[in-house]
Amino acid sequence: MKANNIKYVAALWTFMLIISTNGYSRTISCNGNVYTLSSGDLSFSVSSEAGGRIISFRKGDVELLTSDTVNPVYYGATFWLSPQANYWPVYPTVDKLPYKASVEENRLLMVSQTDENNIRITKEFSISEPDTAIYINYKIENTSEHIRKLAPWDVSRVYGGLTFFPVGEENKKINKSHIQDAYIEDDILWYPFAQKRSMPAQKLFNTAKDGWMAHYYKNLLFVKCFPDILPQDIPSGQGEVEIFVAPEGKYLELENHGKYVELQPGQTILYKQKWFLLIMQSEDRVNKDILLKTVGKLNKSI
Repeated sequence: MKANNIKYVAALWTFMLIISTNGYSRTISCNGNVYTLSSGDLSFSVSSEAGGRIISFRKGDVELLTSDTVNPVYYGATFWLSPQANYWPVYPTVDKLPYKASVEENRLLMVSQTDENNIRITKEFSISEPDTAIYINYKIENTSEHIRKLAPWDVSRVYGGLTFFPVGEENKKINKSHIQDAYIEDDILWYPFAQKRSMPAQKLFNTAKDGWMAHYYKNLLFVKCFPDILPQDIPSGQGEVEIFVAPEGKYLELENHGKYVELQPGQTILYKQKWFLLIMQSEDRVNKDILLKTVGKLNKSI
């Protein structure tokens, strides 16, 4: 895509790239190790120092993601390898150690280090021109001489609210929940989070359907779109989508897994997502029907 106007502003550790196409403006700025994509009142920040982690996603002054003040280790949004039984603890090069950052036209790129585990992660972030959604592309590369069996795993940590996604694929082995307050109504699973004293950690697994998951919090509607996979392609011990409630209910993890594959030596796989963040009208007028209609109007194709 050719930009009509590109302006660079650089000073020591700070720079700004402004791209304007047909009156549509997006900005990629850097302050130290934090890179921020923005358009209007939408802001999306990634830390190259903290494992290429997404540390902020906000609309105006309303923040979606938890910070390190909630939990110093598990905060923001990150990318892991699945299944957990095979890739836990998470490789530091994937989740914690610094990534090499670069900006190419309208894209922010983050590339991980490679250690003895021989997995390289490339993260690509950009803003969708028509709807100001965030495009996220995660690439996994097998740099070893051996076949690796794995799946992509996206983990987004948010504050309590109302989480929902479509269901319809029955699988008793996968669809299970330790979250008592979650329920299904008209093929939509709803989880209205209510924090309780001494709340234990809880988890929900589901095959899901249609490749999206949403969360409503303080008039903010977050919709994450991802490839819909078949139950037989879900990594063992996981769900296509998962909800994790942290102890004391301090935060929720909204998780989605990609297809479980055999990755040949030198081969890569790409996991694409599209994230929306919308401000709804006055909270006392928002109900489940309005939320579903809003999600239904979005172009969720990735």
